[in-house]
Formats: sequence, C-alpha cells, structure tokens
Amino acid sequence: MTGKVVGQRLTRHYGGELKIERTMESKGRILGTEVTLLATFWSKERPQGGMFSKGNGIMMTQTGEKAVLHGSGIRVPGKEPGWSMRGVRYLQTSSPALSRLNDVALVFEIEIDPDGTVQDRMWEWK
Repeated sequence: MTGKVVGQRLTRHYGGELKIERTMESKGRILGTEVTLLATFWSKERPQGGMFSKGNGIMMTQTGEKAVLHGSGIRVPGKEPGWSMRGVRYLQTSSPALSRLNDVALVFEIEIDPDGTVQDRMWEWK
C-alpha cells in the first residue's frame, strides 16, 4: 500500500512521557481487494534508543466493507534520511473479502520518507 502522513502532533498527558502522534492514509490491495487504510499511531522513545509505536486504524473496501486494525511496532534503522517501522497488526472484520485475516497476525513494515510518503507492506503470519 502507498500513501501519505496526513497529520502529526506532539502530546504529553499530565506531565507524562512526550509522544509523537501521526495519522497516515494509504491505498492498495489486500487479498485482491482495493482498500483504503486510515491509521493513527503514537510513538515514544525507548530507553535503549529508537522508538516504540502503537496504533489503530480502519480499512475500507470500495464496496463499503470495513476492518478495524490494532498494532504495534518499533522503529528500526532504515534508508536515510527517512525511517522504518516493523511490527504486527491484528485485524477484526465481518467483510467476506477480508475475513480470513481475522485469525492471523499481520506482520508489517512501513517506510516513511522525509516528505511523508508511506510504503506499507503486510504479510500473513499463520
């Protein structure tokens, strides 16, 4: 899937940890079905370096079916000057086109360029 970071902000809840929140929108094909994914995730620094991220998203098919995604990952060294994230997502849906993904972990990798361009790939882990 390809897309763009469409928003970002810094948050700190009652003096707690500083987090970066990003929202991305991407389009592509999942199991042969055209989909749009809108996801928001927050990231915070890890004590040993790098970032930990956690987020939620909604995926919509062209026919209006939807799937909810929950996931987490870590930022890893990537192609400079952008950054990369690797992790796992879990999907919940009643969509016939996507329902087989209810019972698998979706391993993902995201590459984000400095201009906010997103390359988002997922694989089933059965």
